[in-house]
Amino acid sequence: MHEVQFYVLLMIVVVGGAGGFAFWANRRGRQDVEALHAEKARRAKEVEAFGATQPREARVEPKTTAATPATMTATTPLVTAIPVTPDVWTKALGGTRASLFGRLQNIFGARPVLEGAELEQLEEVLYTADLGPRTVEALLGKVTEEIRREGGGGFEAVRSALAREMREILLRAQGEMPAEDVRRLNVWAQSPSVLMVVGVNGAGKTTTIGKLSAKLAAEGRRVLVAAGDTFRAAAGEQLKAWTERAQVEIFDPAGVEDPSAVAYQAVEYGKAKGFDVVVIDTAGRLHTQKNLMEELKKMKRVVQKLITEAPHETLLVLDANAGQNALMQAREFHAALQCSGVVLTKLDGSAKGGVAIGLAHEVGLPIKLVGVGEKIGDLRSFETEPFIESII
Repeated sequence: MHEVQFYVLLMIVVVGGAGGFAFWANRRGRQDVEALHAEKARRAKEVEAFGATQPREARVEPKTTAATPATMTATTPLVTAIPVTPDVWTKALGGTRASLFGRLQNIFGARPVLEGAELEQLEEVLYTADLGPRTVEALLGKVTEEIRREGGGGFEAVRSALAREMREILLRAQGEMPAEDVRRLNVWAQSPSVLMVVGVNGAGKTTTIGKLSAKLAAEGRRVLVAAGDTFRAAAGEQLKAWTERAQVEIFDPAGVEDPSAVAYQAVEYGKAKGFDVVVIDTAGRLHTQKNLMEELKKMKRVVQKLITEAPHETLLVLDANAGQNALMQAREFHAALQCSGVVLTKLDGSAKGGVAIGLAHEVGLPIKLVGVGEKIGDLRSFETEPFIESII
């Protein structure tokens, strides 16, 4: 009898405890759900408030185009305007600023002026900022002049001297480039204009071509992309995916393995079908390989048989993370192909943005466009003043 009572009592305790726990869990769950709904409502209000201050998306109406052969993939341009926030440079160059400006501050510490030992530290900071040796010498020369003229170099005097010389270096290379975005490219005076994109594998050529094509299409240009990298197995598929995102046409003839033949046929087709711009993708093995440079030179020669002035733009794509390697790549490609400008990619994920100044000073190439994100609209014109203000 006592055992029966014991088990009955035990069952009451267990059931009661489980019920209590269930009640607590249910109540806690309701609280969590209510908190989640409140958080969603708060975020929705923020998004609504932010959206009210942004420009509306612009839509380009579909265009009717002629039928294309089996080797072509045709789509209709559909482009949205992506608002650019004022602090895009600050965000993209945060790593570079920490590497350069932050370390410059650390040199001074509590010292009011820069002296001998600190000048050596400044030299080390500049060398490790991937500016290039000749660029570092030029900057140090200006800082030394400033110290002599002022009778000592305080933090602000040194910072100003560096910023002033960096600005002058960039402006000399950039030249007169008032237009923004793709409008600064030499692809507007003639149809079709030929734009050749070169660079090593991994620098971001395919991504750049996709973003560039989307922007050109948004400006009303009819774009044809030539799959000229016939050496890399996955190149054609990756390029096709990007052209679909950009909603432009791709020229990728079956069975043609010679890059120069692809380039020639693409320009020929572009002329016949009334395209405005033909963008030519290229192979990108190591820049030190002689065969690669000779192949790229050949591609230039064959398209000149169809259009004497082609290519109207030869853009070199460089990864900002490559640092000094980017400088070496620029020298090799520019010597072989006389590049017209640079697209500096992955700037938003790099602490080596100082390479832009080295490119301008040591190679003399203007930086026309920069990649500041992974979205199709994250390609924008390089701007000297915001760049300088964001790194030092």
